[in-house]
Amino acid sequence: MKTRVYKFSFRTGEVSIDHSKCAMCKNYACIKADSLFGTGLLRIEAGKPVLTTNSEDAKRLCSECLACELYCQAYGNAGLHIKLDMLGLDEYRSRLKT
Repeated sequence: MKTRVYKFSFRTGEVSIDHSKCAMCKNYACIKADSLFGTGLLRIEAGKPVLTTNSEDAKRLCSECLACELYCQAYGNAGLHIKLDMLGLDEYRSRLKT
């Protein structure tokens, strides 16, 4: 099966959703977690999680609770991953070298 990745950014990171894994998911744990703990930015469209709004609004509205990833990994089909930038990491490493 071909991998279809849906991505969007939020203030401090990026969400990647592998829609090929979502096709086999039965409970949409990411959507449930977002509605319980987040801001309801995700919805199911054609059997796949997508944003309810445009990506610019998602950057502003996302509460960054990370619940969508945790629930997807624990109760879903492990198709949603969040990448977080480590703000200040480069500066910290440069201070260690001196």
